[in-house]
Amino acid sequence: MLDIIKEYQSWLVENNDFYHKIKSHKSSLYTRFYPIYEVLQYLYNEYKDEEFDEDIEKIFQVGLEYINLQFFNCKIYLEKTFDNDFHEFLKYDQVINYLLFIEDLKYELSEQKINYDKEALDTLVNELDEFIIEKKKVPNTLNVYVDAKITKIIDIDNYNFNSIIDIFVEIGNTLGLDFEKEEDIIIGKDI
Repeated sequence: MLDIIKEYQSWLVENNDFYHKIKSHKSSLYTRFYPIYEVLQYLYNEYKDEEFDEDIEKIFQVGLEYINLQFFNCKIYLEKTFDNDFHEFLKYDQVINYLLFIEDLKYELSEQKINYDKEALDTLVNELDEFIIEKKKVPNTLNVYVDAKITKIIDIDNYNFNSIIDIFVEIGNTLGLDFEKEEDIIIGKDI
């Protein structure tokens, strides 16, 4: 058995409950993780008794590393900020989702060597962190506010951000997975 399969099995044992909790509570974080989780599950079920080719192994490795880091960050918030109170954590899942999105965006901008207002983006991150740290009420219009801020911060007309999540939706579609069945799945964003 490949080491990556063993890693995934361990990860699954450790994180499956958390994933199903965010799913059953219809958390915005679930929409973020759903495509990656489903692709990994599909690959695991299809190839657990076989050797991977390089492409499948790379997809598995990237997906597992990504989702592991994302879950780790969420669980840190849950444990350290919300004292393992899952329902309190869910009050801020949209904010946490935006913080994770911004980390993805920063990485992509850096990789593509695209200039952006780093100070303004850091200020936005600090504003979002304040909601969580100070347990402020999250406004219904947070998405409009954050999207408008990000649009101003990135000084490129029609910049299209392709996240790992977007890539895993494409991979899932290629594998025959139907993400359209899940209601309210919002993947990626055009800036």
